[in-house]
Amino acid sequence: MNLSTPAGYTLIGGGVLLVTGLTVLTVASTRLAPALGLREDAPWWSSPAGGRAHGLLAAYLGGLVGLGAAVHLAATGVLHGSAALAWTLTCLTVAGLVALTAPRASQVALRVVARDPLTVAEPLLTAHVVPDGALDDMDLVAARAAANHGQWQPVARLLAASVDHDVRYARVVQLAVHGLRRSRWLDEWLRARPTDPNALAVSAMLAVRRAWELRGPDWEPRNQLAFLAALQEAEEITREAIDNDPGDPTPRAVLVEMARGQQVGVAELEARTDKLYALAPHHQGGHEAELQYRSLKWHGSTEDMFRHARAASAAAPPGNALALLVVTAHLEHYLTLAERSQAQATAYLRSAAVRAEIERAVARWQGGPGGPSPVNRERAHNTLAYVAWLSQDRETARPHLRHTREHLDVWPWALSGDPTRVHAVAQQWAAQPSRSRRRGRVRS
Repeated sequence: MNLSTPAGYTLIGGGVLLVTGLTVLTVASTRLAPALGLREDAPWWSSPAGGRAHGLLAAYLGGLVGLGAAVHLAATGVLHGSAALAWTLTCLTVAGLVALTAPRASQVALRVVARDPLTVAEPLLTAHVVPDGALDDMDLVAARAAANHGQWQPVARLLAASVDHDVRYARVVQLAVHGLRRSRWLDEWLRARPTDPNALAVSAMLAVRRAWELRGPDWEPRNQLAFLAALQEAEEITREAIDNDPGDPTPRAVLVEMARGQQVGVAELEARTDKLYALAPHHQGGHEAELQYRSLKWHGSTEDMFRHARAASAAAPPGNALALLVVTAHLEHYLTLAERSQAQATAYLRSAAVRAEIERAVARWQGGPGGPSPVNRERAHNTLAYVAWLSQDRETARPHLRHTREHLDVWPWALSGDPTRVHAVAQQWAAQPSRSRRRGRVRS
C-alpha cells in the first residue's frame, strides 16, 4: 500500500481526524474539559456538550474518510491502476457505510452529547401505557363512562359525595377535561339543575380549560384576544358559581388558576388565594396554581416561587401530597435551566442540596399515620418518578415507576413529549442495571 499518493495522504488525514476527535470526545466527557476551554456556563458550542459533539463528529467523519481512502488504495492495487473503478468502489463503500451507520450513530450521538435519558433507543411496545388522569379513582372512571352515554346523574352523585377538597377538585378537573370533547351530559345537567353547585363548578373549570386550549402550547398574537375573551367569560361563570355556593373552595381555586393567564397583579392574586385558603388552607390545586403564577416563566421569580413552595410544603400535614410542592418547584427550575443547558439542568437536580430537600419532602409525604394519604397519591408517584428519571437516579425512580405502570398521568410526562412514549423510555431506562449494581457484580 503506497501512502505517498493522494489517497495515502487522505488515509493519514482521516486517521489523524479520528484520533483527534476521540481525544476531544474523551476529554470533554471528564473534569479535564476546562483544559479545552469548555465550560458549563458557556454557549453550547463552548460547553462540554458542544465539545463532545465536535469530537464525535470529527471521529465519525475521520473514520469514514480513512476507511474510504483505505478501500481506494486496496482497490487500486487489485485493479492495477483502474482509477475510475477504484473511485466507484470507494464511493459505494462510503455511501453504504453512511446508510448503515447513520441511524445508529445519531442515537449514540444524542446520548453522548446530551447525556439525556430521553434519548435511549425506541422503547418496546409492551412498555407503552395509555395515560388517564383519573388514575386509581375507579368511581370517577365509572361516572365518566356513564357521562359518555348522556347520563349526568352518576357524575352528580359522585361529586355530591366528594367531601374531601382535593378529591373533589381532582374529579372536577378530570370531568372538565373530559367535557372538552364531550359535554352534552353537562348541558343536560345544567338544564335539569341550573343552581347545582357541582354542575357549576364543573362548568367553571371547563370554561378555563377551553380558554387554555384557545391559547395553545405556542403563544401566538392571533389567538391572544380569543384567549383573553374566553378567560373573561370563564371568570364570569366562576364568580356565578362562587355566589351560588360561597363555601365551595373549588371555584375559588379556578380563579387562582386563571390568574396567570389574565395577568392580574400580585395584590389580586393574593386576594383570591386568601379567600381560597380561608376555606381550604392546604388546597393542593390552589397552591400549584399559585406556584405557576409566581414562577419565573409567568409573573414571579425563582426566589418567589421557592418561597411559596417551601412554605406550603412545610405547612402540609404529614401524609398530605402538598408536602411535595417543593419538588414541583425544583422541576420548574430544572425546565428553566434546561432551556440554556441540559447538562446544567441535570447537574442541578443531581446536586446534594436539591436531592436532600426532595428527600425531606418525600419523608413528610410518607410520614402520615398510615403512610401517604391515598388522596393524590398516584399523582405524586408520577411526579417523583419523572423527577428521578430526569436526574438519572434509577434506584429512586424504580418504586415510583412501578405505580405508574398501572396509573399513568399526562403531567408531568407530557413536558418531554408524548407521555406514552416518554414514560415507556423511562421504564426501559429503569430496567437497566444501575452503575453501583454493575460495579458490585464486577467486584464479586
